[in-house]
Amino acid sequence: MSGAESALAARLAGLAPEKRAALLAKLSQQRSGKRPLRPRPGPRDTFPVGMDQERLWILDQLYPGTTTYTLGFGLRFLGEFDRRAFTEAVAVVVGRHELLRSAIETDGTRPVLRLHPDRGADLTFTDRSAGPDGERERRRAEFIREQVRRPFDLARDPVLRIGVADLGGGDHQIVQTMPHSFTDQWSYVRLNSELLEVYRAVREGREPQLPDLPVQFGDYAQWQREYFESEHGERHRAFWRSYLADLPDRPLLPYDHSPETEDRAGRQYNFVLDKGIAAAFIARAKQARSTVANAMAAVYAALLYEESGERDVLLGVPSVTRGEPAVQDLVGFLLTNVPLRIRLPENPTPHDFMAATQAAGAAVAEHHETPFGEIVRAVAPERSVHSYPLLRTMLVHLDLAETVSYSVPGATVYANAVPEGISSMDATVAWWHLGDLVYGRFEYRTALFEPETIDRLARRLLQLVEAFATAPDTPLVSPAGRAAELVAAAWCEALDMPTADPQDAFADRGGTPLLAVRLARLLTARGFTAGPRDVTGHTTLSALTELLRQRGNPLAPAGIADSEVPGRAGVPEEYLEQLFASTRRAEQEIR
Repeated sequence: MSGAESALAARLAGLAPEKRAALLAKLSQQRSGKRPLRPRPGPRDTFPVGMDQERLWILDQLYPGTTTYTLGFGLRFLGEFDRRAFTEAVAVVVGRHELLRSAIETDGTRPVLRLHPDRGADLTFTDRSAGPDGERERRRAEFIREQVRRPFDLARDPVLRIGVADLGGGDHQIVQTMPHSFTDQWSYVRLNSELLEVYRAVREGREPQLPDLPVQFGDYAQWQREYFESEHGERHRAFWRSYLADLPDRPLLPYDHSPETEDRAGRQYNFVLDKGIAAAFIARAKQARSTVANAMAAVYAALLYEESGERDVLLGVPSVTRGEPAVQDLVGFLLTNVPLRIRLPENPTPHDFMAATQAAGAAVAEHHETPFGEIVRAVAPERSVHSYPLLRTMLVHLDLAETVSYSVPGATVYANAVPEGISSMDATVAWWHLGDLVYGRFEYRTALFEPETIDRLARRLLQLVEAFATAPDTPLVSPAGRAAELVAAAWCEALDMPTADPQDAFADRGGTPLLAVRLARLLTARGFTAGPRDVTGHTTLSALTELLRQRGNPLAPAGIADSEVPGRAGVPEEYLEQLFASTRRAEQEIR
C-alpha cells in the first residue's frame, strides 16, 4: 500500500460511519465521472426523454398504431374488491410519479417529456359477470385481449391504462398496460407495491407507508444524457465497439421460416421445472459462485450451442439502470439490453458454459448501464426492418420473492400474465423464481417458428437444466455441429481432399456434375435430404450446410416424451396460478 493510500485508509478509519459512507460515495463519483443525481433546477414542465426511451419512441413513430412495444401486467383480486379504495390508490400513485402524468411531444426536431399536472390514469371498470361460472376463464381471456390490443398515442393518451373487470363471484381481473418506453417489469413491481399499500391504507384508515422519491424520471433522463454525451460516453462506446468486433453473423436459432418478415405476432409457451431439479440446480450455481440468473443464461447458451454448433454465442440479457440510489423506487423505463458474448472451448461441459458465461458477465460489468442505443451506435451493425438490431434472442430471469402474491383486507391478490400477443425478439426465454417454484416460458414470433419446434426447444431446455445440476463435467454434443462435420466429411470424400474451407466453392475445388451426384449420394447415406441439383459450381460448403440444415438435421432429437422431461411442458396460465397459490400458502404456513 502506498503512502497516500495508507493516509486515506487512516483518515477513513477515523471518520464516523455516515461521514465515511459520504466520502466513499464522493470518491466513487469522482472515479466514475458521474456527477450527483439531484432534481434539476428551473421549470419542471418539460424534461429530456431517457436515452433508451427515445429509441422506443422512434420505433413507435415508424410503426404508429401498433402494440409491439406495449407492456402488460395483471392482478387478480379474489375476495372483496373496494372500487373507491382502488380508485384513490391509483390517483395517489400517479400523483407521486411525474412520468405517469407525462407525454412525449416534439420540441422542434427532438422529443421531450411534457408534464401534464392534472392528467390521471385511464381507469375503467366493466362488468363481465354475466354467464355461467364455467365460462369465466373465457370472459377473462377476452377482457385481457381487449386491453392489451389497444395502442397508445404517446403524445395524447394517458400512459397508464388500467382496466378492471368484475368476473363475478368475488373475482376481479385487473389489466395494467403501458407503453414499454414508460415502464419495465421492475417498474411494474414497484408500481403495484405502492398501489396495494395505498389500497390497504385506505381500507385500514391510516397513512400509507411509501418510499421517498428524491428525484423524478426527467431528472434522471437529463443526468443520463449529460454523462453519455461527455467523454465518459465515448469510453463505454469504445468498449462495446471492441467487445462485439468480428461477431459471427450466423443464426443460433432453428428457424422454421425465413426471418425476413416484419410480422411481430407472438405466442407464449409455459413450462415448470421439477422442484428437486430446481433445488439441485440452484445449489450447483451457488457452488460455482454464480448467480441463478447467470446459471440460467449458461443453460440457454448451451441450448443455442446445441442448435447451431456455434462456440461464439451472443444473447441478450436485460440490465436495470438503477445504479443510482435515488432512482431505486421510480417508475419508468430504467432498463437496457446487454449483449453477452459467450465464447466456448471445444467439447464444452456445463461447467465450461458456467465459466464462460461468468467471464462474459464480468467483461461487461462496468458497462452494463450503457443505453442499448449507444451500443448500437458504437457497433453500427447492418440494420434491417425485419429484426431487432444486434440481438435476436434474450434470456430474462426474475426472482419474484414477494411480488407474485399480496394480502389486502378481505382479499388475496395474485399477479398473473397478460399475454400481449407480440414478440419483439425472435425468441425470448424467461425464468421466474418464487420460493422452491421455478417456472418459465418461451415467447416467440409465430411467423418464424412452428409450435412443435418451440415445444422441442422447451423440453430440451428443461433437460439441460437437469444436466447442469447432475452432470456438470459431461461434455455436451451439438447436433448442429455434428451435422456440419458430416457435410464437410462428405464434401471432402467426394472431392478427394483432406480438408475444406467453409467458403470453398464446389467448382473451384474441382467439382463436376458427376462429382455433384456422388456428393448427393454420400449426403443421403448420412441421412440428409440432398440431390445433385443442390450442388452447383458456385455452391460453397457453408451454403450447402445451411441449405441442408433448413431441410432438417438427421442428428437432431425428435419429440421428447413427458417422461423424459424434469418438469412439465406446455402448461396453461391457470395451472401456474394454482401453483402460485399453493406456494404462497406453504410459505405462510412455514412462517
